[in-house]
Amino acid sequence: MKINPNVLRKKVIDMVVAKQSGHIGGAFSMAELTSVLYEDYDIGGKDKLILSKGHAVPIIYAVLHELGQISDDDLDLFREIDSPLQGHPDKLRLPLMDATTGSLGQGLSIAIGHSLGKDLRGEDGTVFCVLGDGELQEGQVWEALMYYPKTKLNNLICIIDWNKGQNDGYTKDFSIMYDNLEERISSFGWHTNLIDGHDMEQIRNIVNFNRDFSHLAEDDKPSCVILDTVKGKGVSFMEDPAWHCKVPTEEEYEIAMKELGV
Repeated sequence: MKINPNVLRKKVIDMVVAKQSGHIGGAFSMAELTSVLYEDYDIGGKDKLILSKGHAVPIIYAVLHELGQISDDDLDLFREIDSPLQGHPDKLRLPLMDATTGSLGQGLSIAIGHSLGKDLRGEDGTVFCVLGDGELQEGQVWEALMYYPKTKLNNLICIIDWNKGQNDGYTKDFSIMYDNLEERISSFGWHTNLIDGHDMEQIRNIVNFNRDFSHLAEDDKPSCVILDTVKGKGVSFMEDPAWHCKVPTEEEYEIAMKELGV
């Protein structure tokens, strides 16, 4: 099923406006990725999606709603106490999520655990882990990046949403690592690809290529895909780190709906 990323963006804005709380910027930057992943994702089955950048979970709720996995009533409970749709993924309340996340920097370690578990049990399926670029400032991420290639497994695809922004500004203002991110990660033994994170065909091609593990058999290197994205992509005035967790006014909402065209 082909999914329109702007339909997902509209659902995200509607959720955030309804509760006057939520993270639009980081959700919007991974709308195309989410649309592609869920075209052929085995929900609740052999595949696993670990959303390390847990604050972007409204985009996952949006696609689950689009696919009929959660209801209108569920969306109405977004961010309410004891709701299955918390502001960050909560696997206990919503088993459709594959991990509880939100404390940044932990997702890749969780994903590696799933990868090792699949190998021990002889299970098929792909483990996807989506990280934000801001959380790369956490040392645990780099420990995981250094460790995983040593396992010689390749049933995990690490995806970095390089949207250049974080809660308190532009990522480049907080670390020099972003100048040569692809080379840094490759040096640990990963196949690393930098692509346009808003080009669905590029995303589709690289994800499908990396899911076919046969091409990796000779060197056993795992795959890391860096998505060159824009925080708040899709609505012109939201393409700014200031929209990490900002709520649009009524006027801004109307402008956003017109720009999204859905």
